[in-house]
Amino acid sequence: MLNRIFKTILLGVFALVTTSTFTSCEKEKDTIAVIIVKDTYGNVVSGAKVEVYPNQTVNPTSGNLPISDLRKVNTTDANGKAQFTYELELILNVKANITIDNDDYEGVNIIRLLRGKTTTKVVEISII
Repeated sequence: MLNRIFKTILLGVFALVTTSTFTSCEKEKDTIAVIIVKDTYGNVVSGAKVEVYPNQTVNPTSGNLPISDLRKVNTTDANGKAQFTYELELILNVKANITIDNDDYEGVNIIRLLRGKTTTKVVEISII
């Protein structure tokens, strides 16, 4: 009888540990950069090429350039938005450009990404 109670308790503890282990493992949220491109008048610009990249200076300690995988390019959608996903916190340069007729227009900014958060930054392109 004691053996039967012990087995029931042991099975209950095992089930509790297994359940709490699998339910407590939650995937970490993505670090997302949302870039909104607007013109001088505040209108969103669709079809603009948006590039995010780290500072291209040489690391004084190691002498290496930044990791090239951090550079990403996307095109804005109909709402003027381009989205980029990273795993870590970063500070990135943002460059947006578009060609209208034979003229090239460009805007720049800087974005700081926080781990697990979505950060939005507006880049203004001066279209006269």
